[in-house]
Amino acid sequence: MKVYGSVASPFVQRVLMAARIKGHDLPVEPPLGGSMQSPEFRAISPMGRIPVLEEDGWTLAESAAIVGYLDDVLDGPPLLPGSARERAHARMMETLASHELAGLRPIMVCKVFGMRDEPVLVAEAIGTIRAGLEALEKARDAGHVWAAGDQPSVADCIMVPLFALMEIIDPAADTLALIAEQPGLAAYRDRAFGSEIGGRTVREMKQAFAAILERRSQPAQQSS
Repeated sequence: MKVYGSVASPFVQRVLMAARIKGHDLPVEPPLGGSMQSPEFRAISPMGRIPVLEEDGWTLAESAAIVGYLDDVLDGPPLLPGSARERAHARMMETLASHELAGLRPIMVCKVFGMRDEPVLVAEAIGTIRAGLEALEKARDAGHVWAAGDQPSVADCIMVPLFALMEIIDPAADTLALIAEQPGLAAYRDRAFGSEIGGRTVREMKQAFAAILERRSQPAQQSS
């Protein structure tokens, strides 16, 4: 069993964190063909997105589906709480984070990588993220250690990597200020980052993202 993708991606880290909660480490390899746009990779990822899980020649795309599969097949602690209502709440937190924090994508494109200059799009994205964080603050139980209980769950598998990304891109996008507006989430973020499993996610993402920025800063080699 292995994962195609990059450890800089919060969605790859979503899968890795799920496996680690259950006591397993999954190897990560670059996309087939060396690119998410390669025909080989597009053959196993309908949208050309990472991650993709491979197990004995069988592949599965989309991080949420992969997390669910890992919870079904791997030994270890469950990624959902015990009661039906607790499980539903964890899934709600997971959905809010994955959907409402999607505004990070245009911020990455415009503010971090400078690929487009669209201030209106960035402003809309920041508004979406702010509303999503407000919703997460209202939805979570302040008495819980983790996002949806006292043990990590599917909700943490997406929230911790996305919060790590917000910290990484803060110098360009001022995204930490958005989390600071929600004191409960800020405290949760600090606890999660201070944990062994959350801290590993943050470190891996920071190291990988720094390497990406270093490569982008180097002038393209000219052929002679």
